Amino acid sequence: MENKFSYEKTLKTKPGESFLNFQSYLLVTAGSITKALYYTPVTPHQVILFSLVLGIASSVLLIQNNIYLVILGAVFLFYKNVFDKVDGSLARAKNMTSRRGRFYDSISDFIVSLSLFIAIGFKLYEKYNDWFVFVISFLGLLFSMLQCSFFIYYEVAFIKQSGKETINRLLENITEADKQHEDKFTLFLQKVFLIIYGWQDWIVNKTDKYLFNKTKKSLKPGDNSESNLEAIWYMNKPFLTIASIFSIGSHMVLIAVFSIAGKIEYYLFVNLILWNLLLGLSIIYQYYSVKNRIKRSGNGIYNKKISF
Repeated sequence: MENKFSYEKTLKTKPGESFLNFQSYLLVTAGSITKALYYTPVTPHQVILFSLVLGIASSVLLIQNNIYLVILGAVFLFYKNVFDKVDGSLARAKNMTSRRGRFYDSISDFIVSLSLFIAIGFKLYEKYNDWFVFVISFLGLLFSMLQCSFFIYYEVAFIKQSGKETINRLLENITEADKQHEDKFTLFLQKVFLIIYGWQDWIVNKTDKYLFNKTKKSLKPGDNSESNLEAIWYMNKPFLTIASIFSIGSHMVLIAVFSIAGKIEYYLFVNLILWNLLLGLSIIYQYYSVKNRIKRSGNGIYNKKISF
């Protein structure tokens, strides 16, 4: 480990090549916590465990009938979000990134999400005395996961296009290289990851490839944009800013806010109706904004100076 903390190393993207990520405004203390932990023996895996404990504790507290306990649960959930960012930042700062840590992080996020939506179901059952609320809560869990995976997919694609290394993949299928180089436990975690997240990544990938190929086919023969289409498609910063709204951090902040207000069912409305509507509109925006950029670049020739 280097003696001096480097903030630049904690970033997912190169300085100057990032996009406006709404999630960053929810995690304003993550940088200072990462810097403080950098000079300690604390490991990224320990941070993941602490984040997991905070998340499970918050799911219990948020459904209590005591407003002070609910507020405490909201604070726990907020810092669960913060430490969820800290573990990756700390791993990059200490050169401790690993595939195992990548799966630990994602699986722990699922455990917290599952505990939160189970808690939401029980809270709504207490209020409405109808078992159907558990079906709605389960749908909320599924769509929150799909929305989060949508953002992560394009974030990873953006990072790869920007030239910065990442251990994340667009699709986490087990490869021959994985079988040769990863230990059995890491492969087990990868299989668990695929059970939890594989269906979401498949849906996002199929949708993405369909629209990407449709855009590619619309180019005229000899169009110079074809060789640069991936860069245009995956580095659409306004689109990524919109997609960042679907991050797990945004969902958890909404859960905390509506829990304090005593209107957790409103969160499910936002999740299932508004967010899915916005998701569909963002996909449409991605497709047409890229096509318009190609047209505005002049004869289909890609020009980095032309903004969306």
